Amino acid sequence: MEKITVLWGPSCGSARRACHWLDTHDLAYDRVNVVSTAITLDTLKKVLSLTEYGAEEIISERSKAFKKFGRKYIDSLTISQLHRLLVNYPSLIKKPIIFTHNKLQIGFNEDEIRSFIPRETRRVSFAQMLSILHDA
Repeated sequence: MEKITVLWGPSCGSARRACHWLDTHDLAYDRVNVVSTAITLDTLKKVLSLTEYGAEEIISERSKAFKKFGRKYIDSLTISQLHRLLVNYPSLIKKPIIFTHNKLQIGFNEDEIRSFIPRETRRVSFAQMLSILHDA
């Protein structure tokens, strides 16, 4: 089974819902509180490597910190400078960020989070649903 990691913050309702959903579906995951534990450079690089558009996907434009710095400043940063900024201002990070070695979901979406269920489990569940429909 793929290792799932959830970057979350305790005050984020979406992050709590995502963790609850993973718990309900018996999926093991590592939970990293990015507010109390600084995001590592390796984690940041991994998340950014899974994005389509880079840092703009993981930066919370609604945060006070974003309004303080602005898009132009943040876009001008190197990866090292961005890492330092995210460590110092974790409110800049959208939460939750759920990822494996090749999957990424930013925010909680109940339909999309199903992709973290192992393929074989989804296949068995689908076959069971078809069987129930066929018997009805």
